[in-house]
Amino acid sequence: MRRKNCRISGLLPLLSVACMSFSDGLVESSLLLIGGRCWYAPCMPQLPPQSDRPAISAAIVLYRSDLGRLGETMASVARAGERLGSPLRLYLVDQSEDEPYSQEVAVLAAEYSAKESLTVQHIRRGHNGGYGSGHNTVPAAGLGTLHLLLNPDVVLSPDMLRDWQALFSREADLVLVAPRGCNNAGDEEYLAKRYPNVLVLCLRAFAPAWLQRRFESRLHHYELRDLPLSGPVQDVPLLSGCCMLVRGDAWQAIGGFDEGFFLYFEDYDLCQRLRSVGRVVRDPNVTIVHHGGQAARKGWRHILWFIRGGLRFFSIWGWRWV
Repeated sequence: MRRKNCRISGLLPLLSVACMSFSDGLVESSLLLIGGRCWYAPCMPQLPPQSDRPAISAAIVLYRSDLGRLGETMASVARAGERLGSPLRLYLVDQSEDEPYSQEVAVLAAEYSAKESLTVQHIRRGHNGGYGSGHNTVPAAGLGTLHLLLNPDVVLSPDMLRDWQALFSREADLVLVAPRGCNNAGDEEYLAKRYPNVLVLCLRAFAPAWLQRRFESRLHHYELRDLPLSGPVQDVPLLSGCCMLVRGDAWQAIGGFDEGFFLYFEDYDLCQRLRSVGRVVRDPNVTIVHHGGQAARKGWRHILWFIRGGLRFFSIWGWRWV
């Protein structure tokens, strides 16, 4: 989803989102006024009436993702759905371009659809449009009041969705919440971040351990390691997209992910736009297990996507070098 933006000077921050649909003869479009900024984007379909929507929907985007890990993720979603007390609708957006793989995903989808706590829909795409494009494929008619954006290598805590549903009910200005994270060894992953600069990103992605130690204080500052590990939810600038629960109306209002990001930084861009609509927070009382790794460990293609995503993010939101 491509968009253009322009500053609107002299306006107070808006308390709500104004969306005006129009047609330019080629595609229906929208003009979104969010926090004094004008966003131009193709319109996503309007959400169905509140009574016809699931309480929570979820989406996982796949590109030949490990099926064992995916099974663990789906099992954890099913357990969380049981605690929720209402059926959870899960979309598997399959961009694998691999027929045998897609058939195995279809078997998993059928297996978990038999559970009372979960309804699974397998969406097969003919191409790999990137992470954000995959998530934007979820049909508006199936979008929940709350919508979970999830990686295929994440294990949820059983009470997470139930607790977060109550959190959104209590705090009307909340638009996005994410958890703490740890890897499979139990080490903390720092999913909340401050606004990045080029030096810190290069150090985290490419620098050897001895050089990272030289800049440890900078890296820790970026990773918000000073945040308390318990207590109330914490307003933060940016969050990792591996596990996010977003208010469905806010997701629709900003047009979902910017599809100009293929992979990496689309989650940071999403946080920037959502913070113009409401609060973006980390819940320190909820922890997930995330089996993901850094871009530099995944080969040269991921390095290129990381660099391209970083260039786009800084070009939109402003450069910081050190």
